Amino acid sequence: MKTSTTLLVAATALALAFPAASLGGTQHQAALPAHGILIAGRSLAGVHLGDTRADIRATWGTNYRACSGCTLTTWLYTYETKPVGAAVIFKGNHVVAVFTLGSPFGWRTQKGLALGADVHKLVAMYPASSMGYKGCIGFNALSTRQGETVTSIYTQAESVYGFALTMAGAPVCL
Repeated sequence: MKTSTTLLVAATALALAFPAASLGGTQHQAALPAHGILIAGRSLAGVHLGDTRADIRATWGTNYRACSGCTLTTWLYTYETKPVGAAVIFKGNHVVAVFTLGSPFGWRTQKGLALGADVHKLVAMYPASSMGYKGCIGFNALSTRQGETVTSIYTQAESVYGFALTMAGAPVCL
């Protein structure tokens, strides 16, 4: 009896010390994902247009820099070891744009078009000839609109350079 009481006390102490482990769950710290996915018209790396600041902190965490020279509040998320990542732009408390910064390795569309892919793969996978074209400074944007969301695939030279979701009517060159 004494052994079972000792085990019960020890188990209770462990459960109090590590509550997440005692429930079988694991703690998750929000961070920019290693491999973000663009779902056309819907999300980029788990972020949706209209998300709040709290939603972004819950999805990508708090390891961001605020853009000091941007007109609208913009949070820049970069990887600790690489100068690439993603960003969100807010109007008030809601996301109005989400886009890649540079070409984060391993990011792709839901159809499998990876950043860094040759533009010929883009043309084979998407109706590029019917997409809107905009020349930006240093890159081009091929865009499609679904409802109030514009999905853009950025190209630079002969490669897929980045992704973006913006509100309809907003600039696609970010």
